[in-house]
Amino acid sequence: MVIKGLKGMFGFFTIMPVGMESIEVISKYFFLCSLVGLVLGAFAGAVGFALGFILPAIIVGFLVLVTLQLLTGFHHLDGLLDLSDAAMARGDSKRRLEVMHDMYTGAAAMASGVIVLALTGLAFGNFSGLDLLKVAVVAEVVAKESMVLTAYLGKKPEYQGMGYFVVAAMENKHAKAFASVVLCSVVGFILLDISFAWVLAGMAVAVAVMTSYSNKTLNCVTGDVMGATNEINRMISLIVMLAFMI
Repeated sequence: MVIKGLKGMFGFFTIMPVGMESIEVISKYFFLCSLVGLVLGAFAGAVGFALGFILPAIIVGFLVLVTLQLLTGFHHLDGLLDLSDAAMARGDSKRRLEVMHDMYTGAAAMASGVIVLALTGLAFGNFSGLDLLKVAVVAEVVAKESMVLTAYLGKKPEYQGMGYFVVAAMENKHAKAFASVVLCSVVGFILLDISFAWVLAGMAVAVAVMTSYSNKTLNCVTGDVMGATNEINRMISLIVMLAFMI
């Protein structure tokens, strides 16, 4: 069942042709999401490591980001855009959820997308060689772990979308939340040593802010909120690593 859960997450969160599993199976093993980040980060980092021999660092940095976005089918980026529009909407939580789920992309979505992508690509571009491979893995593992913790701390939506099942599967699952943090931390401390503590702290603050905001303004944590948290925490972790590694 663990293998089916991981296979289901790769099928849902990436464009890898591994097939799909039921949403219940994916949700049950969602706490292992960092393993998906480990694979994605390693692949994108390896691409960056190879391209670093022939291209300028800043171009390589953006190509690492492009690789990650292509591998995930822009799945999480879409969540960031939707949440940004909802955040700027007037009205109660019901109205904000309506804006989040409509087909239109507003100015807030465009602005947030450009800002997050630009900062992420520029941050990647400040690393090279094995350092780039390391930070790509850590950034993606942290990004995926942030979704797990957001689901753990969030309120269930009223409608039964992906967010509903994931949050329900993580609700009061303290052991799963702890195991996911341990898994993320093992990877981070192995690759970065003690400096990973700062990355972990940055993620904790970002998750707390995102979850608190979503619970208050949307009265729930949706799949889009988790996707937005993924994109924002990847950016934050890279900026923190820049501060303590360069």
